[in-house]
Amino acid sequence: MSLTSILQVGLSGVLASENALQTVSNNIANENTPSYVSETAILSENASQPKAYGSLGAGVGTQSIQRNFSSYAENQVLNATSLATAFSGQANTLSTLSSLFPVGFTQSGLPAAIQAFFASVQTLSTNPSSIPNRQSVLSQAGSLSAQYQNATTNISNTQTSLVQQMQQSVSKINGLSTQLASINQEILKTPKGTQVSNSLLDQQSAALTSLAGQVGISTIQQPNGTLIVATKSGATLVDGSQSLQLQVQTGGTYQQAGQAGIVYQPTGQVLTSKITGGQLGGAITAQQQVSTIQMQFGLLAQGIAAVTNTQQAQGVDLHGNIGQPMFAVNGPQVFPARSNLGSAIVSATITDLSTTPPTTFTLEYNGSQWNVTNNSTGSSTAMTASGGQLAFGGMTVGISGTPATGDSYLVNPVGSTAGSFRVVMTNPNQVAAAAPYVASAGSLQNGGLVNTNAGAETLSSGMVLAPSGSAVSGAAVIASGFFGQPLTVTFSGGTQFNVTTSGGAFVASGMWSASGTTALEVRYPSNSLASGSAFVFSWAGGTPASGDAFTLSSGAPGSNANAVSMSQAASLPALSAGSLNQFTANMSNSYGNLLQGVNQGGAVAQTTLTQAKTALSNISGVNLNAEAALVVSYTQAYQAASAVIQTSNTLFQNLLQSI
Repeated sequence: MSLTSILQVGLSGVLASENALQTVSNNIANENTPSYVSETAILSENASQPKAYGSLGAGVGTQSIQRNFSSYAENQVLNATSLATAFSGQANTLSTLSSLFPVGFTQSGLPAAIQAFFASVQTLSTNPSSIPNRQSVLSQAGSLSAQYQNATTNISNTQTSLVQQMQQSVSKINGLSTQLASINQEILKTPKGTQVSNSLLDQQSAALTSLAGQVGISTIQQPNGTLIVATKSGATLVDGSQSLQLQVQTGGTYQQAGQAGIVYQPTGQVLTSKITGGQLGGAITAQQQVSTIQMQFGLLAQGIAAVTNTQQAQGVDLHGNIGQPMFAVNGPQVFPARSNLGSAIVSATITDLSTTPPTTFTLEYNGSQWNVTNNSTGSSTAMTASGGQLAFGGMTVGISGTPATGDSYLVNPVGSTAGSFRVVMTNPNQVAAAAPYVASAGSLQNGGLVNTNAGAETLSSGMVLAPSGSAVSGAAVIASGFFGQPLTVTFSGGTQFNVTTSGGAFVASGMWSASGTTALEVRYPSNSLASGSAFVFSWAGGTPASGDAFTLSSGAPGSNANAVSMSQAASLPALSAGSLNQFTANMSNSYGNLLQGVNQGGAVAQTTLTQAKTALSNISGVNLNAEAALVVSYTQAYQAASAVIQTSNTLFQNLLQSI
């Protein structure tokens, strides 16, 4: 080997050790730098020089400065980050609604207000003519309405906050997508035959981690080194040097207040269903969860109003007038899609609240039929409008105008019910505590009741029933036009009896058959909430005699029958989930289970994230102890290589002196 070769070998050792020391020094300097990936100097032996007696080594070279990186480990961190942040966002949102479901839910909050209202009605039943008791009923009704207003405000504020979160998250996603597209552009500028800058790749990793915190993502590395970045469901965010920007569409596809969707800008293509994970995915999921809670409150409001107002209509107030509604709520809402091209106008009314589920429905017209989709179950049914109407979910949906193929509508059975729940009765005298009729033996004569009955038959106290459509054999059916008028039942001979007005006008006739059978059905007015039902009296025992008479007069002011029934209404079937009491209990359980599931999912996701970060750190992180050992090793190698150079120089000088 020549002196030149010895010098070159020594120089290669110095340069390689210097590169390795610089790499180690950079690792140590960036030990606390976020997203920094540690580097390793990859050294390789230079090609040896062949000789007749063998080959001589030609020193060492730096093959590359390698990032200690694992795409698998990084993807595990990205996935866990998206999941953990999504659960965290959902938990924070649901926690803001905890005041609606306080500890001891059935003893406080809305359930307590419901119980207090019906308890006040029960108190009224003990003294139905008491004005203070009647005023207490309206006061408790007002408290119940106030509870609903508070709940609505809380839910509305939460929905507004979620829309703001979506806007903030989309802004961050757009910024990070732009950054990743710029990094792709820089990668494309890398000269052929050279390695992409490690610091640029670190910037890419940092941007991906931040992006995963906003939305769940997948990445595909291209042969040219660039990345395609998309959401988990395939919506592209970055493709080469192009970033596709997102936008929050307030109101969503169906322009609903308090709702928002995600679209591409400027095309408007809807992406909401393709967004999962991260802050944005968590906000979208939370929006759906809050909407479900809002719908439950709305259905409960519908139920309270329905049972109370219907019971009011079945009785009479302090002055004997048929009961009027105590509460009012708005009905279902129908939202047309932004993209609709037809002229159809769609409306909905609830016809059977007991079969109305707590979900929205989507109507889509295919050119000849309507497809009705339950948005909770995803089940779809094809329907043809009959007389411009569809019937589903306990509702009648009216359609006027002409729809275009592809037009769709969102039907919300409760709409803004919770926020619209209000007391419309102001006069305590209007509380219908009394039954519309009470039966008394005898007939009215000279303004008083005279009982000359010879028979032993009596009439029951009366009750409200939905008639079967055809009258019970022998029963007298009194048309709704006579409802509220005093009536007289008179046996004309044997088992035959006639029903007349106080003025003697004939109303109906019937036949007595046996004790326990129906005697009379007084139909409620067709314009009443009790329409379709009848106030029914039955024969209670004994045998009638010719000339026996019974008088049906208003139960006001002393009757308490309707107040008793109204006080028990909360425990009667009214909604799809049963009674009002059952529904409120189910609401609490549903919320508790939802929050518990989200918290448990978040805890598991956080543990997974910690493990994934540890695994990635073991690969990519800086180990100061290991780096310190490398400093010593490479320093010694540098010094030894320097000694080789010094030896080569000494030999060269000796050679010169010998000439």
